[in-house]
Amino acid sequence: MFHPILTMSSYINLSENHQNRSLDVEWFKDNLTHAVPTPNASKPSANEAEILVEYYLNGVLGITVIFLGLFGNLLTIVVLTRRTMKSSTNCFLTALALWDMMVLLSTLFLITLPQLSAKYSKMVFPYIVAYFYPLALVSQTTTVWITVSFTVERYIAVCHPLRAASMCTIARARIVIFMVSLVSFIYNLCRWFEYRIVTTEKVTDGNQKEITLSFEQTKLGSNKIYNEIYFLWMYLFIMFVIPLTTLAVLNTFLIRAVKRSQKQQRDMNVRQSRENNVTIMLISLVIVFMICQVPALIYNVAYSINYEIIKSTLHWQVLSSLRNFMVTFNSTVNFILYCAFGQKFRQVFVRTFCKCFLNQNDFKSITYHGTAIQAETSRKKYITMLKGNRPQHCAIELSSNITCNTVMTKYSPSNHCHLSAETKHLLSNYQNGRYRQRLQGKNNCFSNMNEENKIF
Repeated sequence: MFHPILTMSSYINLSENHQNRSLDVEWFKDNLTHAVPTPNASKPSANEAEILVEYYLNGVLGITVIFLGLFGNLLTIVVLTRRTMKSSTNCFLTALALWDMMVLLSTLFLITLPQLSAKYSKMVFPYIVAYFYPLALVSQTTTVWITVSFTVERYIAVCHPLRAASMCTIARARIVIFMVSLVSFIYNLCRWFEYRIVTTEKVTDGNQKEITLSFEQTKLGSNKIYNEIYFLWMYLFIMFVIPLTTLAVLNTFLIRAVKRSQKQQRDMNVRQSRENNVTIMLISLVIVFMICQVPALIYNVAYSINYEIIKSTLHWQVLSSLRNFMVTFNSTVNFILYCAFGQKFRQVFVRTFCKCFLNQNDFKSITYHGTAIQAETSRKKYITMLKGNRPQHCAIELSSNITCNTVMTKYSPSNHCHLSAETKHLLSNYQNGRYRQRLQGKNNCFSNMNEENKIF
């Protein structure tokens, strides 16, 4: 998903496979934190332009996007972990939000803070490279393959529905998430042996000792064969070629399935409509993900072909800054996509964080077998069905087998149930076609508070 990208490629390529050399953090101090003041009164040099782009894009703008992303992912986790939101899809999305937060924190410590603080670069950054940088790569690898995993799950649910009941379960989703995280850790384990901390002492003119922290590549990190096999080939295929190809193929099948279902919309029941809504939301996630990876893919392929030209050319370094920012943006934007395309996500989000502004009746609906329909009265409220003296929340889906008369018979006084006159009026109007167009459009389909876990 990213490259050594989340590495300080603009300042220094942490995966560089040439000579073993010490990378003094004073270099960062001079080139990062002193970049913002006016470089030259005249036209800035290529190096100064690169530093300015990096500072404003991944420094000033980057820190804003990072904190917005952390907040958005935190809200996402709160909503998706509600009892009413339990599903295998939401299990994957919760894990994705957690690992996206790790990606954002990695960007903050590895790219953004070195741009903004000389003291941080001098005192903290070498430790971040040696010990936290590998964890950043683990989080990047995991987010890529969790995205592939939920796309495969959605493909099974949409294109092979008979297998979905046994394969697309919460338990299986948790196992897949654990295995993806474990394999990502194992794949990146060798990264912890690429760099080591170096402490240098020197005596100043005032006869005082000055200790300088830096980091350098180990023998493994500077090994040419290791870099060519592990970084250039394995990284390229595991992080780009295989996942992006898989996502492109599966997304094509999903888009075709959605278009096919939209042509058959009149015959679609409410549950199928909700499944369609989830599929569209996940397709949007994957498309944004793939778009955000394009700059990284282009840069990494070019870098593997001729790294010397890439490192010395301004527009390639600007692309390097852009790829880092696009990775950050991708980990931030998912919350917006959930709100834009996830109907139930919006409803539960509003119910969780805005309930003080809403009437409890706004979230009640009639239910039957866990399928929701819009049941709106003239007063814009949702009807509550009574079973005995206790509200019975479910959704009624009328069809050729479940008619208005069937429902009224099932929930009749002889069965110790009661339908209010308002509810009977609603059902009657629905059967007579008054609500048919609105219901088929599936606009504002609310589930009730007890059964909404069956709907997303």
